[in-house]
Amino acid sequence: MANFIPQELIDRIRDANDVVDVISEYLPLKKRGKNWVGLCPFHPEKKPSFSVSQDKQLFYCFGCGQGGNVVTFLMLHEKVGFFEAITILAKRAGISLPKKSIEKGRLEEVDKIHYANKLANQYFVSSLKEKNLGKKTREYLEKRKVLPESIKLFSIGYAPKSWEGLLNYAKRKGLDLKTLEKAGLVVKKEKKEGYYDRFRDRLTFPIFNLSGKIIGFGGRDLSGKDEPKYLNSPETLIYQKGKILYGLNFSKEIIRGQKKAVVVEGYMDLISLYQAGLKNVVASSGTSFTSHQARLLSRYSDETYLFFDSDSAGMSAALRSVDYLFDAGLEVWIVTLPQEEDPDSYVKKFGVKKVLEKLKEAKSFIDFKKDFLNKDFSQLSIKEQEKIIFEFVETAKNIKDEIRQALFIKKVAEAFKIKEELLLGRAKRTRKEKETEEKVPHLKGKELLEQKLLKIFLEREDLLGLAYEKINPFCFDNPNHKKLFEIIVELWEKKKSFSPKVLVDFTDDFELKRLISKIVTIDLGPANLEVLLEDYLKRLFFIQKEKEIFRLKEEIKNALDGNDFESAKRLTFKLQELIKS
Repeated sequence: MANFIPQELIDRIRDANDVVDVISEYLPLKKRGKNWVGLCPFHPEKKPSFSVSQDKQLFYCFGCGQGGNVVTFLMLHEKVGFFEAITILAKRAGISLPKKSIEKGRLEEVDKIHYANKLANQYFVSSLKEKNLGKKTREYLEKRKVLPESIKLFSIGYAPKSWEGLLNYAKRKGLDLKTLEKAGLVVKKEKKEGYYDRFRDRLTFPIFNLSGKIIGFGGRDLSGKDEPKYLNSPETLIYQKGKILYGLNFSKEIIRGQKKAVVVEGYMDLISLYQAGLKNVVASSGTSFTSHQARLLSRYSDETYLFFDSDSAGMSAALRSVDYLFDAGLEVWIVTLPQEEDPDSYVKKFGVKKVLEKLKEAKSFIDFKKDFLNKDFSQLSIKEQEKIIFEFVETAKNIKDEIRQALFIKKVAEAFKIKEELLLGRAKRTRKEKETEEKVPHLKGKELLEQKLLKIFLEREDLLGLAYEKINPFCFDNPNHKKLFEIIVELWEKKKSFSPKVLVDFTDDFELKRLISKIVTIDLGPANLEVLLEDYLKRLFFIQKEKEIFRLKEEIKNALDGNDFESAKRLTFKLQELIKS
């Protein structure tokens, strides 16, 4: 990918985008010493283990091991390839890229899938506009009072009835079928060769990532016969349903400004509220919240208003969403609607002013659940009362922050007139912490020594010259350490910089990117680096010597066992010379 963007331009784009500034747009960071820390966006955690070095322009997570530079972060977070990440950063920095067309055959796999989704959306949008083909769908949208500007903004389209409409369109554009399958746009036939379109006779809603790239689709059945009513893209390399909130790419800055987010279930709910003027809204796409979605929302908001359908399924979805939202540090409010209403129908009947009044009347989770009971709590049987209290305890167990947990229990105790100590004791006694943070392996001996040597070279490029003739890649036992040293030497011999941020872009191996970011975090203390290098080299040679002595002893033993006395004598002489040295 980099071979049609000059390396000098890649360096300029990377240097123009400070890693702290870019990552701060995705998650809150706090200054700690000379680094910045925050909660890792790549795995669930309660204690910050995600570290960003402004000095080295790298990030590293001590919990899950992800690491790299600003380009790597975007590739991992946005699920895009190298070229796409560079494009995003270039646009952010106001730097123009060469106007050279991208050869589809050279696109990375994730870029191919992005391209497939882009083509599919072009096909769906053009089908909706087509005079006869999209007529029924346009009439449906008009009936549902979806404004033309909303159709354009949300890129709503139509997947025709044809079994191979998108398939043939993509073929004409030069896209291979395997990529369409990986993007979840076509389905492989069971009994014979070939594929057919996944979305047929459906209204289509492209699903966007935070940077506005299409990663999947939702399709609503228009025939009234097909099931399910809503069909989503399957999970792909770039689309995981439990990690995406529909519409967040449009509303994130408004939510960040207001610190409040309104959560609805469906695409039409969101679109209707958004076009009515309520723009701090996201959709869960018909599922209860996952921990990933809750943590994603908590980056922008302090409060969450669950605005679900008035039926029992909608209320149940609201209740199921609460635990993760509380655990992510969000205040949860639940909006209730009259029977047979949903956010889409309500805003169209009564207008956005009435919706805002409903938001003001929203109930806390505890009050909502209390009112949701069939009868007064005191009139329930002891078994029923116990079940409800235990459900609150389960929610409290999922709140990892002890202060928030205690405050939540205090409110439950007040609402149901139960001793606070009993609830708190129960929560702490039954709470089984699921340690999702991977413990950082404690490196010992040779492996740690190898990393410290590499750290010295990354700190001071000039010191490689002092060690160049004394060590070689085979001195490193760890395969990744060996690979990294080979790359460092290669760049050094070409008289190019091998600074950490350059190395991260030089390799496509994500394990090496992580390793580089991890090594940068090693603290070598206040000692002089030249003295440390000399010490580490001595220790390295000593370990290598011990290994060679052990190997020779084993070979001598094998030679004697095989009555090969000549070889044993030769190896013994070699062993004695090595010991003397």
